[in-house]
Amino acid sequence: MNMKRIIYIAKASFMIGVCLALTSCEDFLTSAPSNLLSSDGFYQTPSQSEQGIVGVYAGLYDMALLEHLYLSECRSDNAWVTPKTNGFREYSEIGTFRADYSLSTFDDVWNKWYKIIYDANVALAKIPSCDFGTRDDFKNQLLGEAHFLRGWAYFEMVRLFGNIPLIDKPLSPDEVKNIKLSPEREIYDKIIVPDLIEAKTILPINSEMKNASTTSIAGKGRADKIAAQAMLGRVYMTMAGFPLNDSSAQALAETELKAVITFSEGNNNMYWAPDSTEWRKQFLPADAYYNKYPIFSIQYRAGGTGNKAIFYFGPTLPTSYATYNIFGNGIYVEKSLMYEFDKVYTQGDIQLRDARGYDYSILSGFDAEPNFPEYSKSIDKLTLEGGSVVDVQSNAMFYKFMPSKHKINALGMTIDYDKSMSGNQDWPVNHPVLRYEDVLLMYAEILVSKSDVAGAMNIVNRIRQRAGCAPESTNNATEALKFVKRERRIELMGEGVRWFDLVRWNEWKGAIENMFDSYNNPDGIDKANVKEGRYLYPIPMDQVNVKPGLYNQNTGY
Repeated sequence: MNMKRIIYIAKASFMIGVCLALTSCEDFLTSAPSNLLSSDGFYQTPSQSEQGIVGVYAGLYDMALLEHLYLSECRSDNAWVTPKTNGFREYSEIGTFRADYSLSTFDDVWNKWYKIIYDANVALAKIPSCDFGTRDDFKNQLLGEAHFLRGWAYFEMVRLFGNIPLIDKPLSPDEVKNIKLSPEREIYDKIIVPDLIEAKTILPINSEMKNASTTSIAGKGRADKIAAQAMLGRVYMTMAGFPLNDSSAQALAETELKAVITFSEGNNNMYWAPDSTEWRKQFLPADAYYNKYPIFSIQYRAGGTGNKAIFYFGPTLPTSYATYNIFGNGIYVEKSLMYEFDKVYTQGDIQLRDARGYDYSILSGFDAEPNFPEYSKSIDKLTLEGGSVVDVQSNAMFYKFMPSKHKINALGMTIDYDKSMSGNQDWPVNHPVLRYEDVLLMYAEILVSKSDVAGAMNIVNRIRQRAGCAPESTNNATEALKFVKRERRIELMGEGVRWFDLVRWNEWKGAIENMFDSYNNPDGIDKANVKEGRYLYPIPMDQVNVKPGLYNQNTGY
């Protein structure tokens, strides 16, 4: 038995330095060494308690890459991954549905989410007995953050793996290895929903959040009441869809999503970028924009705690784009998504494309530079829903989070972020987890189901017209829902949302098979791998082997 693998839940190892609490890494509130967190000598003061909570956030470091890029975007029909047959890339195994339970990414994600769960369990066990004096509001804030992070961690684990171990207190390795899998419905009912309800109840709004020194930490990226409500709305929307299909959950989602919308509207349209320029700037590494519009993001800063997902997101770029190079993975914008950005809209005498697309969320190519050849574009055929055939690029690059020099200059900004980077995996670009447009479009889904087509289309067109796209018009609920789903795909591309949308709509299998057909099922692609049950990932091999027979493997593996 590999005892190291038992540590997946029972021990924590913090990645020190994620700049969550304060403005710079120099001012960062250092989190506690992991060997102190479960000892009686820690969590004795408000300051230590906050260090512990910040340490829980630090566990999110790898999630932009492992979950949002690999396990969502690469798994979905947003991305076409090169189906490598003469080499091994984990993203390719995931995107082609060839991956089995031995893939290391599965084990890494399992371990990292359970590390967060363990850290949160320790905080929730120890903070209540710490003396905060008259600062009960601060104690509640920290407890609320712990509940948010634990509830969110369990939500991601259920969406990824289905039935999982339910652990709501610190346990020893021997105790952990005897805990069986709990049904996913039980995980929702016993911990995900209660944790997020508690979080939204006791957390303050962002402007009221403070640190142990009573200094405001508004805008520093930590979860607040609105983040908890938005996450709870997403949870209920997931429960309302496949595989739980709990129809009663939609009304609960409506309450939470409407509360977020009402808060935004009552606070000068907070979270809403008023024009396409502001929308574009929100993804760049500038202090004024790090947390200006997202409801909640994973925080990344240069100097050793940057976002390495950007390094793996696509093909290599020349030096006129970025000082540091990126890996050169074969991950491309899928053809039918690319087609949406090719559409031309006429405004008076001006013809426009979607402002979210070319040179901002996607890059179609680049000219030759010294020691760097011109990007070779691949053009392919795409058959549209009505049967017509169009030409579309099949190797456009994901570009949304790349803070290129071209993009920064085009927006009239001055950002010298690369001077503080420690290497090519140290990009100081946040990864959004919850954005207002996500909330709006989930709410639009609900409006369609209630026959308020006009209300749903108002939301869709508000987002589209900001991007310079022509408004859509329909009185038909089925067509309106298609518009809502399409807008979610366009607006949230690259953010790790699409795969989970396809699953809750129970459209994942058809969408992937259609994509494979669209690319003519090349070598390395076999639709037989898109098996029933593979909307979940397998329980990782190292977890299964901790105690053979304790876990039942997921269907399809």
